[in-house]
Amino acid sequence: MAEKNEFLFDLKTPETSWKGGIAHSYFPDGSVSSDVGTVTDAEGPHGLYWFLDSLMYKTPEGTDATRPPNPHFHWRGYETFFVDSGSLWLYIDGKKALAKKGDIVHLQAAQSQAMLFLEDVKWRGTYHDFETYPEFGEVSRVKAAFPELAEDPELNALATRGFMDTNRMEPFVCKEVPTEDCHAIKNLSRPHAVYDFPGVKMNVVVERWENGGVKELECAVMEPGFTAQWVKYPPIKELFYLRSGKVKFSILGQEFVADDECVVVAPRYAPRSIEVLEKAELYELGGQPYWSLFLQSYDSVKTYAPERLTPETVKALKERFHIQIESIGMK
Repeated sequence: MAEKNEFLFDLKTPETSWKGGIAHSYFPDGSVSSDVGTVTDAEGPHGLYWFLDSLMYKTPEGTDATRPPNPHFHWRGYETFFVDSGSLWLYIDGKKALAKKGDIVHLQAAQSQAMLFLEDVKWRGTYHDFETYPEFGEVSRVKAAFPELAEDPELNALATRGFMDTNRMEPFVCKEVPTEDCHAIKNLSRPHAVYDFPGVKMNVVVERWENGGVKELECAVMEPGFTAQWVKYPPIKELFYLRSGKVKFSILGQEFVADDECVVVAPRYAPRSIEVLEKAELYELGGQPYWSLFLQSYDSVKTYAPERLTPETVKALKERFHIQIESIGMK
């Protein structure tokens, strides 16, 4: 791994990739149920680019797996989680399904949901449109300074909503279904669509309509030697998650190599390019370019009117759908 820089966060070493302290949640018996670290902060009116790296601990033995533990919903927030180790039962909208390493769990606003972790799980997630309540952090700061106030009801009453828009509900009735029958559990083996280009397959994993129209999620599965060059000054910030493989990035004149479990931030206007060193799965988590519509349009022209597939047509499609890639190729 190259020397750390401002654009690279290696989740294999949370002590260098997490910002600030570690947040925890707790099981009913008082034991710690999760360690949560912030990697990148939310930005803008939709709270995009927010990435949290969590270790979810195994649910205590004896927990009734037929009933959703800690059932809840979010009024507005959306979550996309990468299951990077272990396995869990996901309870979602009346279904119970197994999610395991390699899966992606996508949760939408107002969905009844719960999880039972069968093992310790690396649970990496992006969020958007979550309401957050600053009084929780402010109360926590007072408790850190005065530990003897941790159980003071007057102080705790100031932060009764917690940190995020998370609302408890009654345990809901669930029917166990195969993983592939649970729409919330995504996997590269079951993309919405896949498009082939030399050296890369573009997989549509989460459509924009599954995120309230705000963002989408694609995965580029790239072969060694694949290269991509962005436009001169890309106007859209990008947040990449390299789930597997090895990729050499160049961002703002800095070259570095990222491998599995690395997050890479590419700021607005920063010139950038990549070269794939080992077969890689690269997700773009910001989700602002309209890749799905661009790929559908490109494929339609290629299929129905190949004579129109000129550089001018492709350029116009890229501009229409905010695609920042200038060129691709094989080294």
